[in-house]
Formats: sequence, C-alpha cells, structure tokens
Amino acid sequence: MEPFRLLHPDLVPQRRESLQHAASMLVQMGLDDTVLSAPPVHQRLARVVLASSDVIEWKPGYGTGDASHDDRFGIVRVGGDRGGVFLSSILIAYLDVLENAARMGTSISEDSWRTLLWAPTALFDHVLRRPQVGMTVVTPGPGTEYLPHERTQAGQRLYLALMQAVRFAVSGVVRAQDDRPLVEDCVTLATACLRAATAALAFACDVQSNPPLPIMETSEHRYLWQVISEVRAAVPRARFDQFASALRRLNDIYTASPLLVSGC
Repeated sequence: MEPFRLLHPDLVPQRRESLQHAASMLVQMGLDDTVLSAPPVHQRLARVVLASSDVIEWKPGYGTGDASHDDRFGIVRVGGDRGGVFLSSILIAYLDVLENAARMGTSISEDSWRTLLWAPTALFDHVLRRPQVGMTVVTPGPGTEYLPHERTQAGQRLYLALMQAVRFAVSGVVRAQDDRPLVEDCVTLATACLRAATAALAFACDVQSNPPLPIMETSEHRYLWQVISEVRAAVPRARFDQFASALRRLNDIYTASPLLVSGC
C-alpha cells in the first residue's frame, strides 16, 4: 500500500469552522462521506482524487517523536490544508478498509460494521450542520483473497485517523463549554468516533495472527485521559456515561493486546 498522509497530532483542527470550507469543497466534488456507499469503481477513482496534491494541499516534513510506529503502518505526517488533510485522510482510510473487506471479507459483526461506517457521516453532519438521516449499510461478502498485511495496515490507519476525529470532537467539548447544544453535539460525535475506532481495531485484528497483533497507543488516546474531567464537567451525565463507556471499550482492547507506546 502507498504511504498514508496523516496530520501531525499538534495540527489536528479544534473548531468546526476550521473544517467547513474543506467539507463543502468535498461535497461539491462528490467526495464526501456519500462516496463510501458508491459503486466500487467510483470508490477507486475517489481514492485517487483524494490522494492527489491537486485537490488537497499538503506539506511533508512533520515527523513525530517516534517515527518507527508511523513507518510500521506506512504513515507520513504532514501539514498544509489542515481541514482538507484531516477529512481526506479519514475518507481514504475508509476506502482502503472497504476495498480490503470486499476482497477478503470480514468476520466482524453487522452491528460493528454499521458502527464503523456511521462515524464519517456523523462527522460531516456535525461540520456542515446537516440534519441526521438514516443510512443503509451493506456488510461485505465472504471474499476470495487472503490479504492479512493489507488488512492490518488498513484497519490501523483507519483507527489512527478516527482517533484524530475523536480529538477534534473532544476539543470542541472543552472549548465550547458555554454552548450547551454544541457541547452535546461534540460529545455525541466523539462517542461515535470512539466506537468506530474500536471497530477499526477489531477489523485490523480480524486475521489469523500468532502472536497477537500489537496496538499502538496514540497521543490522542492519552489526550482523552488528560481532559476527561473537563468533559465530565461540561456534558450531561447520560452523554458522559456513553462517552466514558466507549472509551473503556477501547481501553479493553489495549489491555487485551500487546501495546506499543507512541512517542508522538
């Protein structure tokens, strides 16, 4: 698989407004979350376009504290158009997962697959203030190929991209404490992305592997534990309980698998 562009952790957007221009541009080009339900030929074309520097401005040379983990998953940290890189990295990661699932199949449950695919729609709904509508999810067929390396890499890349989405949403909670509707919208998005990140790890691990696949702890994961008290204070109890439950489920995967600690 070709290198995967991901923002440096310090460059992850923190406000909805910082993503609106990029999101609107992608919608106009037909390259928003709806591309994930398009026919495979359209998805392959969309991936090529999203990865092109003619569409998304990006600048290399933003290394993290421990490049070995990024090297393991073929990740290149970049800057540039933060909103464009942020959204396109999520979409590209999803397109790679969908392609791998179509070729190889997956044993993760239908509910987990639905949870995985809901997050990008929730993200675009949040950024563009779209009304939420239902979605149709088609689970992958059995597949005819065995691509364990690509499976692991695609799932881990999506996990890392989704954790940046979680950080974006939680930053919104922390920054907008006086705007209750926005706070609730942000924590709902954060919860959806946490659940999807957990499903992405399950997808990455959905291969026959001995020993178990290592999972990388991210700066985003550590950030969540640093601000969890602020989130608790900012959101209604029921919403916080949902968020905390999703974070605990993600943490359960960490404790059940070999853990790599990132220096970023």
